Amino acid sequence: MSFVGLKQKKGIIISGFAGIGKTGLLNHTPYYIGKKIYDLSSSYFRKNEGWEKVYCDIAINLANEYDYVFISTHNMVIDEMLSRGEKFYIVYPKQYCKDEYVKRYIDRGNSKEYITKFIKNWDIFIKMLDDVKSDYKITLRSGQYLSDVIGRLR
Repeated sequence: MSFVGLKQKKGIIISGFAGIGKTGLLNHTPYYIGKKIYDLSSSYFRKNEGWEKVYCDIAINLANEYDYVFISTHNMVIDEMLSRGEKFYIVYPKQYCKDEYVKRYIDRGNSKEYITKFIKNWDIFIKMLDDVKSDYKITLRSGQYLSDVIGRLR
């Protein structure tokens, strides 16, 4: 009996907005305990020309080893993933959730500088994600977290 050519199960790649509950997924959702999750922070990458290609290569390879791989919502990363034809989900809040997310950032201990800078660009970030042409986008309403919608991702 030969198993050559069997396709390995691929994990789900999620481009997740800051504060949607990626880190809390394991802590607050018993079903996901034991799942292999990797949060690929773009903060460890120098933003030199072409960094997004290396970042996406790593994310795609990680999806062969992990059940869920969280990636940045940076526009260059999303554009690169789309240009490759990779299936990935974009999960982000509705525009009107700004005040709720300020509270989430405070509650998780983000610095005042981070919060001010991030919220200053909130409308730009949300519009950019709204404008992405993809069938795999989920917008979170007030009070929703990634754990509320992750079961819909296949």
